[in-house]
Amino acid sequence: MRYFLGVALLLSLGLSFSASPRLVLYQGGFAFVEEDFLREIVSPTASLDLVGLPKGIDLDSLSVQGLPVRGWRWVEEGPILPPAAWIGKTVEVRVGDRNFTGKLLSLAGGLLLETEEGYVLLKDYDSISCPSEPKLKGFKALRLLLSRPVAGKVEYKLSYLSEGFGWSAHYLGLWDEEKGVLSLLGIAALSNDSGREYSEATVELVAGEVHRAVPPQARALAVAAPKAYEGGLGVTEVPTAEYHRYILGEPVDLGPGITRVVYLPWTEIPAERVYRFIGDRVLFSLRFSNESGKPLPAGDVKVFGEGVFLGEDSMGHTPVGGEVELSLGAAFDLTGKRIRIGYRRLAENRYRESYRITIRSAKEEPVAVEVLEELRGDWEITNSSLPYEVLDANHVRFVLRVPAGGEAEVEYTVEYSY
Repeated sequence: MRYFLGVALLLSLGLSFSASPRLVLYQGGFAFVEEDFLREIVSPTASLDLVGLPKGIDLDSLSVQGLPVRGWRWVEEGPILPPAAWIGKTVEVRVGDRNFTGKLLSLAGGLLLETEEGYVLLKDYDSISCPSEPKLKGFKALRLLLSRPVAGKVEYKLSYLSEGFGWSAHYLGLWDEEKGVLSLLGIAALSNDSGREYSEATVELVAGEVHRAVPPQARALAVAAPKAYEGGLGVTEVPTAEYHRYILGEPVDLGPGITRVVYLPWTEIPAERVYRFIGDRVLFSLRFSNESGKPLPAGDVKVFGEGVFLGEDSMGHTPVGGEVELSLGAAFDLTGKRIRIGYRRLAENRYRESYRITIRSAKEEPVAVEVLEELRGDWEITNSSLPYEVLDANHVRFVLRVPAGGEAEVEYTVEYSY
């Protein structure tokens, strides 16, 4: 008769159970992790070995609550985590003075075995081997040194920082020109290169630049088939200090590689098409104010419209009400030309220059084209055929109204000194 080995029996073996972990992911490549454990200690002991910790754990950040800990250190001997290639093969597992033999079904949340007696879930073990595979080498365990022996059922909490985690924001945009609306979908790509899987995790995302004394080492992200949570997770946005925190509404299985979740459901935002002449091209952009009701973390935005891909741009961290402009590509039916029509040296370090900018249109409707000019040194526009707006210390903007199938131009003179 098959059965599932219950919690009471597993506790009698001295195994530990962890509740759903909590992970706070930062865009700087690390995470803050909290885990609650229940462990049955059969014989009094003055030390406990912790296995399965992430390879990038920062031991200077480790906090242990519920145990009389006086210190900790790494030890070389410890249980080993089998590779995924062992799934489906017969393995032998030792737990204390007991041995289990069966087919390995899963590594999620521990070792799930199908034995002759039934299904067994082992969340803690001393060793594992596979008769058909080479012997695995052991890895480090973290030994907690206790100020007094403990025994019986013990509940304790671990919290720590660890490298090998991160997240990035990505957006899909659907542009409806007739309605003047851009629909945005926010997707978070959660990365886990910690060497460990976190099942049913409560995940929070922090947007913003967090200062750390030592920059984290660059780590290559593991490449794995992405797992997507496409329906949306009911995200709650919470201001935290000088950052913004997004709490995902449902648990996430955070396995190796990249897991994608929706943190901003489809949201309609009024937007306008903008044509802008910069350098020698007229660019097509979308401009909008963040009326999503939530701050938008920095990320890339892919925009689609009329059944085609329109272009892609990135945006910075944008607060509620902040302005965003996405440059999507060059306008096919609009061309521009900028020529210098005058130059004179007025003094040793003072000059006068005149420019003409012409925009031509092959479109069937009139359009407005913004012309951005970059000015050098200590400048002053002394003459202009059109009004202009000063954007900052080095840029001004003209707006040209270009008729259908026609052209428009602006001329201006600037004096500057260095």
